[in-house]
Amino acid sequence: RLLNNTSARSTMKCIEKVGNAVDAAIVKFFLSLGRHVGNYPRRAIVVSIVITLICAGGFAQLETETRGEKLFVPQDTRAQEETIMFESYFPSLSRVEQILVQPSNSGDETVLTKERLAEAMQMHMAIETGISRTDGQEYTLETLCTVGGNACANSSATSEICKCRITSILGQWNYNPQELEDDNDILTTITQFGSQDDLNSILSGAVFDESSGQVLSAKAFSMTYFLDDRSFVEDGEEKDPISEAWEKDVFLDTVEPFKENYPSLFLNWLSERSFEDDGGSAVQGDLELVQYSYIAVFLFLGATLGNFRCGLGSRWTMAIAAIMLVGFSTVAGIGLSAFFQLIYSPVHSLLPFVLLGIGVDDAFVICNAFDQERKGQPRTRETNEQLLLRSSRALSRAGASITVTSFTDLVAFAISSSSGLPALASFSAYAAIVSDQPAHTYVDSCGASWLIIPVPVGVLPLAFLSYLFHGMSRL
Repeated sequence: RLLNNTSARSTMKCIEKVGNAVDAAIVKFFLSLGRHVGNYPRRAIVVSIVITLICAGGFAQLETETRGEKLFVPQDTRAQEETIMFESYFPSLSRVEQILVQPSNSGDETVLTKERLAEAMQMHMAIETGISRTDGQEYTLETLCTVGGNACANSSATSEICKCRITSILGQWNYNPQELEDDNDILTTITQFGSQDDLNSILSGAVFDESSGQVLSAKAFSMTYFLDDRSFVEDGEEKDPISEAWEKDVFLDTVEPFKENYPSLFLNWLSERSFEDDGGSAVQGDLELVQYSYIAVFLFLGATLGNFRCGLGSRWTMAIAAIMLVGFSTVAGIGLSAFFQLIYSPVHSLLPFVLLGIGVDDAFVICNAFDQERKGQPRTRETNEQLLLRSSRALSRAGASITVTSFTDLVAFAISSSSGLPALASFSAYAAIVSDQPAHTYVDSCGASWLIIPVPVGVLPLAFLSYLFHGMSRL
């Protein structure tokens, strides 16, 4: 037992010596770095900007990915392989546009009245005859729809719209407003659509006569249009400019102003491009939020790091420099990640928020160390040499803690980059690379005697380490 205790103490002393040696090396490095930057501040600024621009060159290789099956589904699994195989035999042939039609007055018991059906028919005619233009060509529903089945009740109808695949009770009148107007028994006509199961597939809350089986009322009915799928993948994004233009210029432009054009109806709709539109709006909202967050952090930094009023003891210039350096590090890190060909997805719009918190936290640590090194000496009595020495010592004091915490962030993100979910793996790899770009700054007396140290120490080997972690997730 005594031998075991002696061995344990010996091991602990060895670990302590290694830790002290590493800490001393970090302190020595940052002390030397602080002196060098203090002696050559302009050179340090220029080198930092050049490094940022070089890393930003990776944006030329930025690979974006927005397809859900490529971001949130584990790749190289049996289920994924079988899905790909199935789609190779039975690919998706249609884009689906859906409308749910309800009474505008929620208290009404049925939507199956001639007035409401007439307005629904009017809406259909606007969709059928609407024209969109792409690359100088005109497109209508008849030229874009999936051909198959018979959308009209009359199989001998010659209208081109009857050749399209459309699911709606309006087909009982062959999508002809005059036939609907001349029909004096619309419920019987609707009942002839098919069996009760067929009617329940397009009517919600349908009520039938128990003896005759005739439909009596329904709370809502659906209208479904099928367009040929003309999509292709470009830069990790599925695109179908022809169909998307028709959806925007015809389908959405028809259904969105329903309160003015179809007052007796209340509509809900879903278009294939709706997901992309909503996602784009969310990303745009995030970008605006990023701007507001940077402004808020700038005001908070300026107000808390020093005196609020500009002058002796104020650090508003420090706040500006800190925000700029966080931006430089973000640009450089994303560019470097793109150089390693890591995919960029909508999830990555969260990166600026994460990095802003990490970068600003370091500014507080450095400023605190800078203040502690003053040792009662008034700023007005410090020479430039004394200020340089104080800055170097402050950086050596704060550099160790910042390096350890930054490395901890890197390791945590790097390990997370081995996730089986591509979106999470790529986000973590980006965060690991970007969070490893320390950007630190000193400012004293509102612009006097400032040092900027945005040197990405060891960023390339550590970025490569993160890249390896991310690569393992693909094995």
